[in-house]
Amino acid sequence: MPLNLRKNQQAPPDASKFAEKPPGTFVGPYAKILDMKKRVGVLLGGVGSEREISLKTGTAFIKSLTKLGYPFDAIDVDINFPQIIATKKIDCALLALHGKYGEDGTVQGILEYLKIPYSGSGVMASALGMNKVATKRILTHVGVPTPEFQLFDFKRNPKQKAQLKLQIPIVVKPNNEGSTVGVTIVQNQNDFDDALKLAKQFDPIVLVEKFIDGKELTVPIWIDKALPIIEIVPKGEFYDYTRKYTAGQTEYLIPAEISQEASKKCADYALETFKAVGCRQYARVDIRLDKKNNPFVLEINTLPGCTETSLFPKSAAKVGLSFENIVETLVESATLDYT
Repeated sequence: MPLNLRKNQQAPPDASKFAEKPPGTFVGPYAKILDMKKRVGVLLGGVGSEREISLKTGTAFIKSLTKLGYPFDAIDVDINFPQIIATKKIDCALLALHGKYGEDGTVQGILEYLKIPYSGSGVMASALGMNKVATKRILTHVGVPTPEFQLFDFKRNPKQKAQLKLQIPIVVKPNNEGSTVGVTIVQNQNDFDDALKLAKQFDPIVLVEKFIDGKELTVPIWIDKALPIIEIVPKGEFYDYTRKYTAGQTEYLIPAEISQEASKKCADYALETFKAVGCRQYARVDIRLDKKNNPFVLEINTLPGCTETSLFPKSAAKVGLSFENIVETLVESATLDYT
């Protein structure tokens, strides 16, 4: 079935390029053992704004599955996904998806219905993690510090006039997006309306939060443990989409150059966020550390990127966790909310 790609959309990788034999075909004395391995459906691409990044994560997963000897199918999560996945004979799904329609519980719900175990967090945790305001409300409830914020719901009230209560500088962002898509740091009151307009292009619900001046950190979580904290130093004022995914545009310090006390606080808050949202397997928690070494949790990424420039694999490598180790664990511990 041909893919229904939007204009300028990139096609998913051709699985045949990653193995001399077609996926699932093995020869030699170990053929029977290899054929006993799970057949993996690599879900990649999608119809959201992070499609290109998802394809890169998917490509990295496919390379590792090939090295590990897993048979697999590369499945583009396009508008025909529900019909396509129902016909696939796979034992589990390895999710290489990011952003809307992939990281927000949508795909997870389809897989639950079809009883296909999948990697990453379940339906509710995925939905909560994608919804920045829902995450912040949970954090407030459990006592994890997060920046002050306002919510503008243009879906419920499209004609409302946005009255800003927070003091400049602020950060304006779509409530349900990732990879800093549609995000603006507002340093001047006159720029607020333009920032709102940009965020609304990606989501009718806009989050405005107090800007925390300090260090940009992220804490990967792997099987209920915090990995080495990463300090992000972009070549410019803002760690935007380009600096995030372009090699050489950002310096990453692993471990972060912060005090032991601040490091422990960040790790503890990140793990508490992971558990409060209800995540499983892995995630990445973004934090700002202010000038007084006070951490503030911004959000949680329930399906962290795994591209050549992604942060999760960089941190994992520091503790001897190879990319193949990660992929194999994700496959072997794939599960369902309702088993």
